[in-house]
Amino acid sequence: MKTETLVCLFLSVAALQGAETTAELKNVSLSGGLSEGKARVVIEADLRGLPEEREKLLYATTLHHTLRATPDKLSHTFTLKLDILQGVPKEIALALSGAGEIRQVTGAGLLDWGLRQETNGARFLVLRFPKTDKPLTQFTGTVTAETELKELPGSVTPLTLTPAQPAWFNGYVLLQSAPELHIEPVNPASLVPVELKFLPEELRGLAKPDEPEPLAFRFHGSAYSIPLKLAPADPESRRVVLRDFKLIGQLGDQTAAFTLTAKARVNHPQGGMLDLLSGGVALIDYNTSPDWRLKFDQGRFILSFDQPGEFPLELKFHAAVQPRDGWNHLAFRVAPSALQPLILQGLPADTQFEFPGGARPERQGLDFVTYLPANGEVKLGWRSARPEAEGRLFFSAEMLSQISVSPGLMRQAALLEFKVMQGELNRVTLLLRGAGEVTRVAGSPVLAWTVEPGPTPSERRLNVQLNAPQKDQFALQVQMETALGTFPLAADAVQLRPEGATRFAGWFRIVNEGAVRLEVVQATGLSQISPEQFPESDATRALFRAAGAQRFAYRFSGPDFALRIQADNVLPELHVSELLAYHLGETELAVEAELEVDVREAPVRELLLRVPRGYALARLNASELSDYFLREPADQPEAELRLVFGKPVSGRQVVQV
Repeated sequence: MKTETLVCLFLSVAALQGAETTAELKNVSLSGGLSEGKARVVIEADLRGLPEEREKLLYATTLHHTLRATPDKLSHTFTLKLDILQGVPKEIALALSGAGEIRQVTGAGLLDWGLRQETNGARFLVLRFPKTDKPLTQFTGTVTAETELKELPGSVTPLTLTPAQPAWFNGYVLLQSAPELHIEPVNPASLVPVELKFLPEELRGLAKPDEPEPLAFRFHGSAYSIPLKLAPADPESRRVVLRDFKLIGQLGDQTAAFTLTAKARVNHPQGGMLDLLSGGVALIDYNTSPDWRLKFDQGRFILSFDQPGEFPLELKFHAAVQPRDGWNHLAFRVAPSALQPLILQGLPADTQFEFPGGARPERQGLDFVTYLPANGEVKLGWRSARPEAEGRLFFSAEMLSQISVSPGLMRQAALLEFKVMQGELNRVTLLLRGAGEVTRVAGSPVLAWTVEPGPTPSERRLNVQLNAPQKDQFALQVQMETALGTFPLAADAVQLRPEGATRFAGWFRIVNEGAVRLEVVQATGLSQISPEQFPESDATRALFRAAGAQRFAYRFSGPDFALRIQADNVLPELHVSELLAYHLGETELAVEAELEVDVREAPVRELLLRVPRGYALARLNASELSDYFLREPADQPEAELRLVFGKPVSGRQVVQV
């Protein structure tokens, strides 16, 4: 009977082998035995032709690697094209080599992506694709990465991507650099230099005329590497510079004709380009030469050179003059160079000038001589001097002031705009009342400033010496600081009042910085207004930083006012939701926790968690985490895990332990 049972089992195996249509059985073996009335049968066979093993994944990879070097980082853009030749891709792993971090991966048909690191240190970029009814035959995506440059000069091997099948791997590498940086490939592996004209069209369009000429390479059938040496570039090594520059202008009431002479020095073997002139100008005449070309493109006159050398230039052009408020104004820009003199002719000796960013024109013989700003920008205003008339000094002042309160310090910045209605003003005296200290006085007419005792012990005088008599409008910036003690406390704002002003009015804005709550407890002589009614201009936006959550605005129309501010700390408010998972094994107990912390009212730098004793910390993930400390106090039943963040954090934070 037992023998018949064994024969039936063998026949069942044979029937199974014959009935299987989707897999093939090979090398079938049958063994067994009888022991104490029990039968044991072992069947062994090789299964071939399963669905998972029918087709091996084969694909070809085309990669366009654009690498841009700036003084602080290398920016990578990998344009990736995968052609699936065989199989169905669930995930594709690309080997990472060199220095750099992946920032983003995008592409149509991509499910997600991730980074994988093996125990031997090898890194991979893993692309995962969703299951679809129609098999994926092609994928095109973009990978963005960055390589940090810690110091210059230095060496670095940039990040590269390599597929698992490098025999079907090909593409191009385009190496760009900022004008202030010099890069040099050192023994590139598996790369062949090519000219830019042989690059694909999408890569050729990335070259910029005002930057050094990019370097291009091609690779095929193997992984590549391109070690680089980076160093600050010589300003004259790869761009066109001007020498012996001179700009002469013939000015009238509503006319301005200029003649520009210079020598263009080109050191690059392949020549170069230079944005010579732009703005409100009309070109009249220029010297021609077969060695260079001048073209007009998008409001700019651009010089193009095909070879190195030194080339003389002479251009004549007219600038548009715009009368405004009794002044004649013009604006244009020339290519910057070292020591650019500007000679102005045809103006009387008492002409007044406005030349922001440039030196004040000085009279030399029959001409005025000055020098252009470093950026080559010409914004010039001029008018004939008004006849002087003796009379008593009358002037008014208007002040825009912002008070910023932060832990331990109160900053006060004031923008004072003066208007001289009669006479001239050589010196401005400001009365200070309060405990603050003046840290800075700025403004184009400021020559020097000092602080001295005032008429009463509680007052001081801020004396500002002007570099020239002021007969019209001008502005001063005064910055003050007051040290604060431990919060909560009340502090008086520094009062600033010009002596001798016919009229003095203005606005105050009080803002908080950081975890500080403010309250105005005294506002004598002030009228509260909406914060949106506080006047804004380019000067106030540059001087004031209105980033606080609390804002108060006031207006005053006389010098007699007082402002007292109450300041207190703002404590953060935490809302926490926690998800715990306990894993009980044969020899250990593991606890996984995910905490969602909502930080409100004020940011936090540290977070203290109570954790069970006797556990070792295996994993800790948190955004902006700088360090952590785990200790087990003897007087507490639980351990403490203290998280230290690299900067104050607020809003929704996720901590995984």
